[in-house]
Amino acid sequence: MKAAERRQKIIERLSQSIVPISATYLAQSFGVSRQIIVGDVALLRANNHDIISTPKGYIRAQAQ
Repeated sequence: MKAAERRQKIIERLSQSIVPISATYLAQSFGVSRQIIVGDVALLRANNHDIISTPKGYIRAQAQ
């Protein structure tokens, strides 16, 4: 899976969830390291995606 495809899937998962999703869970789901997910989320935020970090994981702003 390419990075752009993984980032799109991260957005889709976060959009479908009403509870935070941990970076560890996302990393296991996509077969990458937790740090890759953290980097992906940083890039998504830089591209104006409203992703909020909580103590329990990531969530889209409109999902709250």
